[in-house]
Amino acid sequence: MQSFELIDLILFLGISQGIFLAITLQSIKNKNRSANKMLSIILMLSVLMLLGRMVYYRYLTPVLFQWTIFVDGIIFIFGPLCYIYFRRLSFSKNDNFRLPWYHYIPILIHLLFFLYVVSFNSEEFMTRISSGYFSIPFLCIEGAGIISNFYYMICNAMLLKAYIKEEKNTISYQQNLVSFLKLFQIAIGVFMILWAVSFISKNAFDHSMNYLGYDAVWGTISIFIFVVGYYSLKEPELFRVPFQKEKPNSQKRMSQDTISTLEKKLQCIMEEEKIFLNPNLTLRKLSERLDTSTHNISWYLNNVIQSSFYDYINHYRIKEFLRRIENNEHLQHTILAISIEVGFNSKSTFNKAFKLEMNDTPRNYIKQLEVA
Repeated sequence: MQSFELIDLILFLGISQGIFLAITLQSIKNKNRSANKMLSIILMLSVLMLLGRMVYYRYLTPVLFQWTIFVDGIIFIFGPLCYIYFRRLSFSKNDNFRLPWYHYIPILIHLLFFLYVVSFNSEEFMTRISSGYFSIPFLCIEGAGIISNFYYMICNAMLLKAYIKEEKNTISYQQNLVSFLKLFQIAIGVFMILWAVSFISKNAFDHSMNYLGYDAVWGTISIFIFVVGYYSLKEPELFRVPFQKEKPNSQKRMSQDTISTLEKKLQCIMEEEKIFLNPNLTLRKLSERLDTSTHNISWYLNNVIQSSFYDYINHYRIKEFLRRIENNEHLQHTILAISIEVGFNSKSTFNKAFKLEMNDTPRNYIKQLEVA
C-alpha cells in the first residue's frame, strides 16, 4: 500500500475546493448567472483533470491508464469554454453566447481515439504502449493541445483588450476584476510557454525537463481556475459593456444645435452639480441625468472632445482635487482621503489619472506647490 504524500493532500484539497466553488457559484442570484454556469462547468472539468492526475500518479492500472486518455480530452475543451465564459461575463447581450460546432472538432477526434484505445484489452494495450505504438498519437494529441490552447489564449487576450477599450467609454472607474483577469491571462500565458518549451525539449532534443511539462502545467492551471472561482465569489458583478464587432461610424450624427445643447448641459452638470463625485458614475447614469442617449454622449466625447468617458470624468475629478489642495485641505486630510472624496475608488486609479493629467505625482506636485 502506497504511503500518503504531500501531492495527495494538494490534489485532494484542489478537488474538494473545486466542487465547493462549482456548487457555491450557483447560489449567486442575478449576478452573471449564465457566465457562472459556464465557470462551474470549467471548475468541474478542472476537478476531473486533478482526479485523472491523482489516478495516474497513485492508482494507475492498465484499465485506468486507458481512461486517463479520456480525461486528457479536457485540454481540447478548456480553451473554448474559457472563451465562452469570458464573453458571457464581460459583454452585454451575450448571455447565451455559444461557439460554432467546428470549435469542438478536436475533442470529437480525441474521443474517437479514446474509443479506439479502449477497444484493446489490458494486455494488448500495454504491449502496444511498450512497443511505442501510441507514441505518435500521444505526440500529436499533446502538440494539438498546445496549439489549441495558445489559439484560445490569444482570443481571450483580444476579448480582454476589447473590453478594456470599451470600458473606458462606459464607466468612470477601474474594476479590480479586470486587473485580476489581466494577471490571470499573463499567468496562463507563462504556463503555456513553459509547456511548449518542455514539449519541444522532450520531443525535439530528447531532454525531459523535470517538474515541468503536461502534468505540472494542467495541475497548476486547474488550481488557477479555483482562484478565478474564489474571485468571482468575492466580486460577482463585472460591469458589462456592449460587444462591437465593427468600428462605430464616426461620421457626424448630431446637428450643431444638438451638440451645443449637450455641451452646455454637460458643463452645467459637471461644474455646478459635480456629478463626477459619484465614484460609481457610468455612461448610462449620465445619459439618464441629461435625458439623452448613451450613444449621443459617447459620440460627443469621442469626436468633439476627443476623449473617452473614463478620461473625461477623471479630468474633472483631478480639477476638483487640485481645487481642494489649493484650499489647503491636504493639511487636515490625507491625499488618499481627498482623492476618494472627489470620486476615485482606489489609490492606484487616482495616481494613474493624476500622472496622466499633470505629468507628475500627487506628492511631488504638492511639494512643488508648497515651495512656490
